[in-house]
Amino acid sequence: MTQVESPFIWTNARVLAVEAAISPHAAAALLPDPLVVADPPRATFFIADYPQTRFDSVYREAAVLLHARDEKGSALHCPWMVVDDDTSLILGREVLGFPKKLASIELEQHGERVTGRVTRKGVEVLCIEASLTEPERTHAPLFARRMVNAIGVPALGMKLIELAPTRELVHSAWRGEAKLTLTSSHRDPLGDLLAAPSVEARWIELDFAEAGAVQPEILCDIDAGWVARRFLTRLM
Repeated sequence: MTQVESPFIWTNARVLAVEAAISPHAAAALLPDPLVVADPPRATFFIADYPQTRFDSVYREAAVLLHARDEKGSALHCPWMVVDDDTSLILGREVLGFPKKLASIELEQHGERVTGRVTRKGVEVLCIEASLTEPERTHAPLFARRMVNAIGVPALGMKLIELAPTRELVHSAWRGEAKLTLTSSHRDPLGDLLAAPSVEARWIELDFAEAGAVQPEILCDIDAGWVARRFLTRLM
């Protein structure tokens, strides 16, 4: 029997995600105009394992997605993302505007317990410890949301781009209580977000992002002053 190739770019992904209240001042400093902080100020933190991709990379990833809005409505903005694979780093930074850096990423499940940890330059900057308690009845979007990122070369000018919501196929999903720990380092000041430590966790197994999806749309130029003050620190 001929095996049919999946239409999704990421297949059988496993994602541990939490949504937490954060400092509105810290979030505002990370958002380029015309994005403003959503009300209430929140962010999604996730740690993911990608065992199958259409670009032949097996890797892990973690990120902060700020909840924001502009004249077109709600959006997510990614100010921080790490991976443990250089191919995914290049594709994410050069094509989609995700400010990816390399890190050591762990994601382990032992029965109802799931733990994810991110370590960069000897500092554990992100940890999510979850206890799963019940299956998720209705699946809220995880990555299937509008994304607005910064892309380009700082010396030549940068732009905001919009990524349309992608399609998701959820295989299973659980919810439970979690502890979120953020720690600042010189290169990764995550602790400045002052995220609430007690949160609800989601543990999701899914396929997402159909191949040949709509290309990013350029929204506007980004102020050079903001790039110099706020963006360059994301690159290191």
